[in-house]
Amino acid sequence: MDLIAGLDATVVGLVQDGQLKPDDGKDLTKKLREAAKKLADGEVDKAREKIADFGKKVAKLREKDKISSSGYEALAAGLTQLAAVLPRH
Repeated sequence: MDLIAGLDATVVGLVQDGQLKPDDGKDLTKKLREAAKKLADGEVDKAREKIADFGKKVAKLREKDKISSSGYEALAAGLTQLAAVLPRH
């Protein structure tokens, strides 16, 4: 799904720009890739769980000031778009 790929690219960009630590970036991209795999396998509910995990991690990183405000806003906006277009059962 293009939105997941876009979020993944945003995470990579944040790491490259020094707005997010590499280990945190790896954790976030892992969650996104797991969500994409679940979605590709037709496991929409499990994909939603992985995306929710991603959102929780992003929020926690912001609370701990481990991600820039602009980085957080970019990921939150992408996450909102993704949640809106995911198929529902």
